[in-house]
Amino acid sequence: MNWDRAKTYGGLALRLFGFLAVGGGVLVLGLLGWQWQSSVTVGQVAVTGVQHAPADTVRHLARVDSGTVMETIDGALVADRVSRHPWVKQAEITKQRARRTLLVSVTERTPAAIVVDGSGRPAYYLDRAGYAMPLPDSADYDVPLVRGLEAEYHPVQQVAPPALQQMLAALPRAEAESLVSELAVQPDSSVRLLTAPIGAYDALPVRLGTGALVPKLRRLRAFAEQALADTSKKNIGEIDLRFNGQIVTREHPLDG
Repeated sequence: MNWDRAKTYGGLALRLFGFLAVGGGVLVLGLLGWQWQSSVTVGQVAVTGVQHAPADTVRHLARVDSGTVMETIDGALVADRVSRHPWVKQAEITKQRARRTLLVSVTERTPAAIVVDGSGRPAYYLDRAGYAMPLPDSADYDVPLVRGLEAEYHPVQQVAPPALQQMLAALPRAEAESLVSELAVQPDSSVRLLTAPIGAYDALPVRLGTGALVPKLRRLRAFAEQALADTSKKNIGEIDLRFNGQIVTREHPLDG
């Protein structure tokens, strides 16, 4: 019995020793891995997703130099810096330690309209949220013109009034973008719409009023497909959609 007991204790001791050895090895490897990760430095800052925001400009905004220890980089802070570029809608920061690369993945804003100044010259683009983007050296977007806004803008603040933001957001939902040639911001910040030429008609002014823009624009689209496309008639001067569920047309546009 004593011999059997000794063998049992010996086996338990060997297994315990094995567990401790494995655990110790894992701990050592973990400490070494942590030490390595905490000492990895940035070899390069890579930028993806940019078309109008130059990659070098994005790197300058990120303010991360080669040799910076990865562990000390605040990704949220770097993303916020990059988002100060007017074309950058969102930035995501990824630390690729094995490659010693800080990856900046950019999502750019999409133009929804182009603002023209008092002389009719293009000034800047607007996205659907009302943020302004400078005109790029290349690329031309087929989007409505916007009149009535200042030619100067702040790059990280919404410059479009709420009524214009609502209009820009409603156009794609109503599938009415192709119907619109211009949007004019009035002194009271309301928005007047000018259609694109349809059938025998040149551009027509449209009064939308406030609220329920999507159903109003859908009615406008249906009216354009049915009435405005009729080339045998050309007696409409203005379209008024301010009245609930109704389409009112006038031969001459109202003043103001």
